[in-house]
Amino acid sequence: MVQFAAKAPAARTGVALVVALCLAACGGSPTQKGAGSGGDRDPYAAVLGRLKGLEGNARTQKLLELARKEDKLSVYTSNTDLADQAKKFTEKYGIQVSVYRAKANQVLQRLLQETKARRSSADLYDSNAEELATANTEGLLRPYEGPADDGLVPAAKQKGWVGSRLNMFTVSWNTRVVKQPPKSFEDLADKRFAGVTIMESRAFEWYMALSQYFIGKGKTQAQVDDLFRRIAANSTAVEGNTTHAQFLGSGEHGLSTSVYNHLVDQLIDTGAPLSRTPVVEPLVIRPNGVALLRNAKNPASALLFMEWVLSDGQQLMIGEHRIPARADLQKGALDGIETVTVDIGKLVAEGEQWEARYEDILRSARSAK
Repeated sequence: MVQFAAKAPAARTGVALVVALCLAACGGSPTQKGAGSGGDRDPYAAVLGRLKGLEGNARTQKLLELARKEDKLSVYTSNTDLADQAKKFTEKYGIQVSVYRAKANQVLQRLLQETKARRSSADLYDSNAEELATANTEGLLRPYEGPADDGLVPAAKQKGWVGSRLNMFTVSWNTRVVKQPPKSFEDLADKRFAGVTIMESRAFEWYMALSQYFIGKGKTQAQVDDLFRRIAANSTAVEGNTTHAQFLGSGEHGLSTSVYNHLVDQLIDTGAPLSRTPVVEPLVIRPNGVALLRNAKNPASALLFMEWVLSDGQQLMIGEHRIPARADLQKGALDGIETVTVDIGKLVAEGEQWEARYEDILRSARSAK
């Protein structure tokens, strides 16, 4: 069963603001002793005890045996592909999954509110890096203990959660609208792209990562900001990666400065006149992933699903044009391409500052109707 939340307001609510509002409304932090539905109880302890000494298929079968004694698994997510993955998981193991999906900030807000009210129903959390890291800071997550993180790229191994996929922010364009595609970020400031470019209004982590990259190459922050203001002056500010891909596919806009690679590749597969190559480097990469929730009511099912996502589920991501977190399945997707990974710790610690700086830069961009 998939539940869809009501459409969120157009303006982005920062993660820090979401947390502050939840704590003000709930009267404290979920990290306080006993705040969650299970207090200090670790629902995973007994399950892990039963798994001790088991490996491979024997471990999986024991997890499945334990999961069959539990109720329906509940997953909260912002991942648009999670519902399809849950169906595949159910087909393989017979374990039913309830999926609640909404925008990332809405899911985090719901988790915070339910945990504080001691009525959390979620067992597993799948979302963006910033929201996952914030949930861990707030004490909602239970670190994963198991073999499924072996073979994952370093960026996938985060504190309190595990990356299952890598989101790539790519410069992409409609080949019928843009005849001379950009070759660099500096090129995006060229006036030939004025009026055809769209810029994601929420992508401050993309801006933060590129700022750190260019500073490492010798630029000052002032020089970086000047570049981004000149790019913004060519651009219309548009919210949402899916919207960016749709606008490019229809030709309503010709070029996006940052849109998820898998959305563009999916449209290319349908025959849309889009491209993201030659690649404008560096590509910004952000790990997104999955986490066990500390107060899970169905811990064996949560562990089984998480380990499936990090093993068999990785193959499904290739078909969805996503970059799996397993190094052996990336099949050279990033070979020869210069990349920069979003610093998740920095994003959580300094996110409000970078968001404010990015919003100031976007004032040079046109607002979408």
